[in-house]
Amino acid sequence: MKKNLIDDYFRSIAAIFSVPIFKEIFKSGQSDYVAETIFYYRSRLGFRKEVTMKKVLGKAYKHLMHNYRNEYVYKNHIANNLLLERHNLNEAVMLNELRVGASIADIVIINGTNTVYEVKTELDSPYKLKKQISDYRKFSPKIYLVTHHSLVRKYEDILGDNSVGLLSLSSDSGLSLVKEAVEEFSLLDNKIMMSTLRKDEYSNLIMEAFGDVPKVANIKFYRACLALIEKLDPVIVHALLLKQLRTRAFHEERMIQSKETPEEIKHICLTFNPNKTEFQNLYNFLNLTM
Repeated sequence: MKKNLIDDYFRSIAAIFSVPIFKEIFKSGQSDYVAETIFYYRSRLGFRKEVTMKKVLGKAYKHLMHNYRNEYVYKNHIANNLLLERHNLNEAVMLNELRVGASIADIVIINGTNTVYEVKTELDSPYKLKKQISDYRKFSPKIYLVTHHSLVRKYEDILGDNSVGLLSLSSDSGLSLVKEAVEEFSLLDNKIMMSTLRKDEYSNLIMEAFGDVPKVANIKFYRACLALIEKLDPVIVHALLLKQLRTRAFHEERMIQSKETPEEIKHICLTFNPNKTEFQNLYNFLNLTM
């Protein structure tokens, strides 16, 4: 029973750091779920006096980091350490849960190339990993597996001697490089790369490559575009793919990078991509006291 109560606590805290909850916050500056959860677990979080939501989120996130490292904790470290610390948001883009073939890539960072980051937490199984990597190779020349430091040896054995890189997460030092990824272009697949694009994006790709788009009925348009793309060298398609994915720019990169935006919710902000009004609603929420 005690273990179940502990699990309920961490699951409830983890649910705070989700896009549906923050969608409400961005829209209204409020969240009944967050307020009720914090009120219920106030003593567990160690708050006895009035405190801002910003401090509450910081403490809640720290509890997750040290005790219940769910997928969001890993993704948020990738957002902070591998995107925001290394890249300019005018030039780099982060995509969350992008469908690639039959798999969904946890995070893709678009900069000089596209790099897939596949997260395997202590709560995950490696069951689908080989199929996921097989799909990602058709889309991206660089792949990293991100896992807890206690699982590094396990995943080194599973990956074997291949080009997939490995990053480890620890409570003390954050993300650490275990093995550098090696770029692999030979397995890129034009159909898989095209399937990651929206209609306007692959239309632009076709226009740039051929100077025009197929003049066919809408129902036949995708197949006609795919037939043209299949004629191109995959390395060329990859370069054109990057150009289109980079157009998925952030609305307010300065506000995402601002110190006013807590590190604990950077990934949510990058995923939701708020406008100025939505950011102001967020800041109003962070300044609420309870």
